[in-house]
Amino acid sequence: MEKNKKISCFLAYSSSETMASLMAQLPMGKGEIVDQVFFLAAQSVAIEGIPEHAKVLQGTGLIASDMMLLMAKSTEADYVLFYMKSSPLTLGYHALERMIQAAEQTGAAMVYADHYSVEDGKTQKHPVIDYQLGSIRDDFDFGSVVLLNGKMLRKYAEERQSEHYKYAGWYDLRLFLSRQGSIFHLNEYLYTEEEDDLRASGEKQFDYVNPRNREVQIEMEQAATRHLAAIGALVDTQRYAQPDFTKGDFPVEASVIIPVYNREKTVKDAVVSALSQVTDFPFNVIVVDNHSTDKTTEILNSLATDDRLVHLMPSRTDLGIGGCWNYAINDEHCGRFAVQLDSDDLYSSEHTLQTIVNAFHEQKAAMIVGSYRMCDFDLNTLPPGLISHSEWTENNGCNNALRINGLGAPRAFFTPLARQVQFPNTSYGEDYAMGLAFSRSFRIGRIYDELYLCRRWGGNSDAVLSLERLNANNTYKDQLRTMELLARKQQNDSVEKGLYDFFHKQLNQWKEVQTRFEELANVQTREVGSALAQYNPARMVSTGAKIDKASLAKRPCFLCAKNRPSVQIGLPFHHDFDILVNPFPILPVHFTIPACKHQAQSIAANYGQVHRLLSLYPHLMVFYNGPKCGASAPDHLHFQAGTSGILPIQKHWKALWRTSKPLLTLDNNDGIYAIEDYICPALAIVSHDEEHDTQLFQTIYKALPLKEDETEPMMNIVSWRDEERFISVVFPRQKHRPACYSAEGEAQYLVSPGSLDMGGLLILPRQTDFERMTGERAEAILQEVSLSKEAMDKVVKNISLANQKAEPEVSVGIVSAEKLHFQLNNEYTLDGQEVIGEQLVEYSQGKIRWKGAYYEELLFTPKSADSSFTLADVTIGVNFHWERKEAQTFLGQLHLIIDEGKIVAINKLPVERYLASVISSEMSATSSLELLKAHAVISRSWLLAQIEKRKDIANNRKSATSAMIETPEELVRWFDREDHKLFDVCADDHCQRYQGITKATSPHVEEAIKATRGQVLMVGNEICDARFSKCCGGVTEEYQYCWENLSKSYLLSVADKAPLGTTPSIDLTNETHAREWILSSPEAFCNTHDMAVLSQVLNNYDQETHDFYRWKVDFRQTELAELIRKKTGIDFGAIIDLQPLERGKSGRVSRLKIVGTKYSRVIGKELEIRRTLSETHLYSSAFVVERSHIENGVPQHFQFIGAGWGHGVGLCQIGAAVMGEKGYKYDTILHHYYKNATIEALYIRCRE
Repeated sequence: MEKNKKISCFLAYSSSETMASLMAQLPMGKGEIVDQVFFLAAQSVAIEGIPEHAKVLQGTGLIASDMMLLMAKSTEADYVLFYMKSSPLTLGYHALERMIQAAEQTGAAMVYADHYSVEDGKTQKHPVIDYQLGSIRDDFDFGSVVLLNGKMLRKYAEERQSEHYKYAGWYDLRLFLSRQGSIFHLNEYLYTEEEDDLRASGEKQFDYVNPRNREVQIEMEQAATRHLAAIGALVDTQRYAQPDFTKGDFPVEASVIIPVYNREKTVKDAVVSALSQVTDFPFNVIVVDNHSTDKTTEILNSLATDDRLVHLMPSRTDLGIGGCWNYAINDEHCGRFAVQLDSDDLYSSEHTLQTIVNAFHEQKAAMIVGSYRMCDFDLNTLPPGLISHSEWTENNGCNNALRINGLGAPRAFFTPLARQVQFPNTSYGEDYAMGLAFSRSFRIGRIYDELYLCRRWGGNSDAVLSLERLNANNTYKDQLRTMELLARKQQNDSVEKGLYDFFHKQLNQWKEVQTRFEELANVQTREVGSALAQYNPARMVSTGAKIDKASLAKRPCFLCAKNRPSVQIGLPFHHDFDILVNPFPILPVHFTIPACKHQAQSIAANYGQVHRLLSLYPHLMVFYNGPKCGASAPDHLHFQAGTSGILPIQKHWKALWRTSKPLLTLDNNDGIYAIEDYICPALAIVSHDEEHDTQLFQTIYKALPLKEDETEPMMNIVSWRDEERFISVVFPRQKHRPACYSAEGEAQYLVSPGSLDMGGLLILPRQTDFERMTGERAEAILQEVSLSKEAMDKVVKNISLANQKAEPEVSVGIVSAEKLHFQLNNEYTLDGQEVIGEQLVEYSQGKIRWKGAYYEELLFTPKSADSSFTLADVTIGVNFHWERKEAQTFLGQLHLIIDEGKIVAINKLPVERYLASVISSEMSATSSLELLKAHAVISRSWLLAQIEKRKDIANNRKSATSAMIETPEELVRWFDREDHKLFDVCADDHCQRYQGITKATSPHVEEAIKATRGQVLMVGNEICDARFSKCCGGVTEEYQYCWENLSKSYLLSVADKAPLGTTPSIDLTNETHAREWILSSPEAFCNTHDMAVLSQVLNNYDQETHDFYRWKVDFRQTELAELIRKKTGIDFGAIIDLQPLERGKSGRVSRLKIVGTKYSRVIGKELEIRRTLSETHLYSSAFVVERSHIENGVPQHFQFIGAGWGHGVGLCQIGAAVMGEKGYKYDTILHHYYKNATIEALYIRCRE
């Protein structure tokens, strides 16, 4: 080893004794290898006792991003030693020298070693395993001492610049290092550390599904996804194939598969659990008895009287669990779907199998994964309880699966595909391997309700594992991940190869275009200042194109399929676009990507296509020319793409990025940056996912000026991939062409800047212009067509203002009582003091008594974002039939105040977290993503409108309105949410059902909330009071017919069908028309009986109602008269008639006259009518009444025939669900139901 190699040591801050001990072991001084020692501590730690010659670095945390960057910036040494524990460490003899020697000889980016571990006072060997491509799980055991290549660490800091991972900084760094070089395992015991986590392996392995670790896991997923993108192994779920469940003949619809070996204690329970399933389809139970030597076979024989049990005994003796699965699924008895049940375990209910098979059809998935509860043999719950794997998300679960060690249970497979893939013949990881393989090409559906009981007992193989067994398991799963990563890389490579195969096929068929591409090799280019000029006479077609309306009207659109040359072929992209070879190329590979449908060039609703193109083809550069910014076909939506890395802005990107100015930043360093050292004004979007990318672009879009005669702000866009980053540079424009374009004589330069020109490659079709072009002239041309400095300053200001709008908080009233018990599950602060654990507060002497002292109020503030508290005896379902008390857990602040002799517990938290809980409680996990996005927007709108309303009333800007008008002859009353004075909303159904994190948040909901972050419905400066109901009945209602007499411009009546947002063609306020319409069943989105759609909106109880679009209710005279007497408190006598006096635009009755033999009275509005005419609530007030069996003028029978379910105002949930299934996007759904409203982002960035 070379003696001049230096090492800087970065060690976790600890006690003064431990730090002194570490310093004493390090070879420092003249001629020694250690040049510097740093102790790392969190910023909140008070530093003392630092040894001499050592320094301190303080950051967010030991493994946070800022600490990794501090390490890199603090050393120029060849190597860096990183010790990640604060406990004592003993280095082996010449351990550092040996690690450096290994690094030098292997050129590794990182070296780690085996070590000794002190556990409960005993020292034992702790070998670790070799790192491989698939070792990307975040809990990989390197030990606590690693040696990093200093140059590669500094490269990380240079490329990352300013990461802000709180938990995933170290993980992100080591993934980066794995891309730069090898991570080398030195199979020698080089140090001794103290083990501080003595939990059994069976408990540790579920850390990643613990809700308390959710914030950690979100960051880890982000880092892992970036890594997969960087190595080309990211799965694009947009390309998923859909299984065809109609193919094949099967003896039964489903088979429960139970592999078993020597489980005499449990197998009968498992088989009986399977045979006890209640389904509407035939099923069987296939038990593969793998040569059991105990009484298992005998027990199975005793159950053979049930002909649904198929008992298979393989002739082979070399089968593992995976082999037994293959034996079952390939057997002739196997059904269309193969569903797992381990021989130790049980199904949670008799409906599990039905639920799983339904999920296949509802979610159109090739594999289903459920949720299970850990329990002992007596079915007592064991930590961590329910394992729902809610870390799974629709778009990224398949990628995140490579980071974690399991997917959940029970697993179920579409049998034809399972037969194609086949299980590995092992008894560990075989199901995980299948999940990875399926998720590469097919959707995996999820069920987040408990389906399965996983029984842990002494005979289980994975209850407590030895280190050797654990290492063997992890090595095998890492190997599975390695194979899967390589398969995904091949799959992605084949997609790109398919693009280039298509490109060459087109050139071979279209010789004229092939010649133009070949001639590009001889096209002249030269530097003009910091730009390039290209002489390309073939581009005269585009440069000289006339794009005025008259010229466009005269020529057929050359991008429409019907007008293309017969020799031109297309490659479909995402169903809505075709990829075409550009017949007049600028780039060595050049594509035009037009929409299949003829529509105007417009970027606002189509920017996401740029991200999707780069996801699918990461080696391309994609660009967009605005209608008057270089687009030669402004009448037909299109993008272009081609060879990446040629444009000067790409070549100089690293330098430009270093000097850029951040204007708005989100998670993951995503944001908008002003590019300040470029030849013309430019804004860059840096992102890692489509949601952030589109969100940031919309911010720029709204910030740009819009000319009166234009349909969108003038702009060009150039986008490309930089490893895992997506870069989009937006060039704001003010002119289509420079003055020199139309000048005469020598003053004329025929240049019409498009995206490539703005990116620094000026396309000049005339040689004289090419030869005369100078750097100054090029810069002047681009500056002239760009926004002026003054206009650009306004754009930057607008973006900065958007960044200042932080996410608001909501205060939620949870419970009130004279005495409250609660548990602070993590550290909270109260007046600067840390508090944790069980607490009791009591109302006493007009104040809150806590720990012997008296307070007016108490405010417990969490120390971290994932800190939670649990309140005992929270009442839910107040005044509903399901009312009960339960303990509930919440994130955020806990505020205790006094009101009317009780203590009120109020939870304060960010709006987005509140919505995740609310929508998960109210919507099905199977709901379509577009429906959930729409619901996220309207729930957010409704909530923020209520918050504003409370503020206005509190500040006397608005008065609370009366909700009742009563005279002897009439009672008109409407019901709305209760206006709360002490908090914004309550936690119960009277406002919106909120249960904190007591129940797992649906990942599907989280995805919808993230995609619509901050978005609300607006009319002018007013947040829309967005209403919704289950089923409008074919036409939506208007606000004033259900609540106060106030018409809202965004809650107008619309027909629930295409064309969207149209006024009803029938006047349903007219009694004759209303009767005819209600008695018919007109076409509408919400006129459906598709249970897959209905299950997205209706809970299990509501699904028992089959007739809601049109319904009937019958009453005998005595029943109706008694019901009305009970509900109103008035004895009307016998009911003679029910006369609609006023109907709304949907036909709903808003004023109804009840005529009795003793009394008559008018009632309204719609909910008062519905409550009066039903024990609970009549489906809707859109009804007609048929009277029959009239005796002495008194009807003896009444039949109500009605339309719809609920008040019908705003969004129709069933209609919206159908629209989502038909492919409508969430913004289209919202604009259909909320006419005149716009969707705007009130805030983007998270709360600090």
